[in-house]
Amino acid sequence: MLLLTNRTRFTGLKTEISVSLKYRNICGVILAGGKATRYKGQDKAFLKINQETFYKKASALLSAIFEDVIVITNKPADFPDDSISKFPDLIKEIGPLGGIHSALTHAPHCEAVFVMAVDMPFISESIIRQICDTYISSQKDIVVPLIKKDIEPLAAVYSKSILIKLTETITQTKKYSIRNFFNLVDTYYCPLDLHPHTVKSFANINSESDYQKHIMNNED
Repeated sequence: MLLLTNRTRFTGLKTEISVSLKYRNICGVILAGGKATRYKGQDKAFLKINQETFYKKASALLSAIFEDVIVITNKPADFPDDSISKFPDLIKEIGPLGGIHSALTHAPHCEAVFVMAVDMPFISESIIRQICDTYISSQKDIVVPLIKKDIEPLAAVYSKSILIKLTETITQTKKYSIRNFFNLVDTYYCPLDLHPHTVKSFANINSESDYQKHIMNNED
């Protein structure tokens, strides 16, 4: 099974309890290989939100959802020596597509990966589970969240079934656009509601102004 869930409901005077267990066959992946050119080259994985680094926040979140979690980074020595395995891009200098390729290659014992950019500190467990559950029920190659007309390729599920096609696309066509690749496989765009919480979940911290707007101005 891809998903294990256990929900026990107590009625009457007792509070309802809902427990979701971890996904077994989807591996959580933190993509932390960007050059952060708009952040003066500073590694965004170690920016902080409420005194916690983006990396620590992301790793704790994904570890609560997935049995297996890995990090894709070209600077593994810069990361804490924790229980999470770190892997570099196998094909470098091609942007996020290279990170997804490396994730699919290195993810252990799984049928798919949920990839999340490390600079998305607001994404919630409920949003991630919605995307993963949609992947399981849809039987598509890729499930990408869609908010109005915007898609979020770096908070999406990718099946290992696409790895051969992805490798061929990268090495033979030399085309490195994620969006173009979506047209080559069976991709489902998962519509999400326009609730402010959902919209904020996909906020990227790409620049110092983003950090000031989304974090410094909103910290307690």
